Amino acid sequence: MDREKPRGDQPFRSSDRDPQIRLSRPNRLADADALPLKLNAFERYMWADDQPSHPMSYFAHVAYSGRLNESAFVQALEQTLPRHPLLHARIVGNREQDLTWVTSPDLLPYLDCADALTPMRFPGGYRIELREENGLRIWVRKHAEGGVIRLQFHHACCDGIAVNQFIGELLRVYDHVAGGGTGDPRLPHRNRFGASWWDWLGRRVVDAWGIVIGPPIFLLVRPTPLQTRGVCDHQEQNGRVVPDLVTWRFTDAQLAGLLAKVRASRVTLNALLLRDVFVSLHAWNLDHDQRLQRELIRIMVPFNLRGTEHQSLPAVNVVGMANLDRRLHWPWCRNPQWLLRSIQLETLFLKRFRIVTCFPSIMFVLGILPGGLQRVLRRDRCVATCVVSNLGKIFIDTPLPRRDGKLVAGDLTVEAVDTAPPVRDGSGAALTFYTYAGQLSVSMNYDPHRFRRTTAEQLLRHIVAQIERTADLSLRAGP
Repeated sequence: MDREKPRGDQPFRSSDRDPQIRLSRPNRLADADALPLKLNAFERYMWADDQPSHPMSYFAHVAYSGRLNESAFVQALEQTLPRHPLLHARIVGNREQDLTWVTSPDLLPYLDCADALTPMRFPGGYRIELREENGLRIWVRKHAEGGVIRLQFHHACCDGIAVNQFIGELLRVYDHVAGGGTGDPRLPHRNRFGASWWDWLGRRVVDAWGIVIGPPIFLLVRPTPLQTRGVCDHQEQNGRVVPDLVTWRFTDAQLAGLLAKVRASRVTLNALLLRDVFVSLHAWNLDHDQRLQRELIRIMVPFNLRGTEHQSLPAVNVVGMANLDRRLHWPWCRNPQWLLRSIQLETLFLKRFRIVTCFPSIMFVLGILPGGLQRVLRRDRCVATCVVSNLGKIFIDTPLPRRDGKLVAGDLTVEAVDTAPPVRDGSGAALTFYTYAGQLSVSMNYDPHRFRRTTAEQLLRHIVAQIERTADLSLRAGP
């Protein structure tokens, strides 16, 4: 039986299962206080790199078992979205420096609910045109025992952490059939990177690096793209059917093996996974063209920059980017342990000295060059071989009941939440590692103009095989 729906402006109350949670109706005046707002450097970068053939779209796939109450889901959207202004905003302005977020006339995004056999199709095209529509689209497909919820976010609106933040809040509100989160959006904090401890001189040094050294490296160092012998999938390339992510789930034993390797090597799991991705991408390219032995492999890695001041921040981008470059024919890269140690040291250095916060400065400098970011990010330019994001353990702090470690919202059990970042022209693939309900997974978004789905599956399986070998060797060796 469905729960009784709230009426009028009466406050919503939490369910008896979690009496400590109280959700109140959001203060809609917060939107007027937050917007209009000029786009920051990172948002302008995502806007400039948004191409019709390669949109800057972040996809999330929520698989659930149980029965979804469609009207309660719409109510949950209505109550959650006001606390996330950029997800119901539009962009106005012509010059890059004048681009501005303004409140959209429509609170709700594009929403398509149907039975499981109905294909998921874009309302117009693959690309979300932020001048004309909100930066969020949702498809819901239901069958007798469960269904899926597919979400498309424009990356100018939010990053991967915020995607899961929004999904978690939406599920929480759905569970209570209640109002969205509380608190002021505080959108100006999207430009602060949790570095209050960083002294003035150190901050200036980092900014100088981002302004003086970063742009030449970005412009002059050319990585090699992923190779393929196949042809594109024209049915996917036409931009009408919502793409599926390619996903792999590791076993509990394999995760235990990876963690054993982490402990034995005294590195992070992220560094270990990055090492294996480097090795597998290099081997993949060599399998397709032996002349690429000396070519540069570049992995673009997003870094979460949230601090304590971002705890109640709505869905935005609070992320830095760093490029990890390796030529696998170098002696210290051919040795797996040396390669792993170098990645560990580099990522620690980038985080410790906040070098990743230079990315907005680099984008700002490139934006004021002749032609702006549109010219720098031209379609024929490969800026990274692959994107690799690690979200860590997701939804561990979401205040919802659990069943076998999985979120329970209303009559739904969330079986899996898979996400992957966008793929720009030349990169070929973008990976996300994450752990949900104790299970390590990796999802891949791929360029349908370069890969058939079967080829993309082969690529992911090639990467997974390298990670499995690492896990298997660790299990044999013991902790």
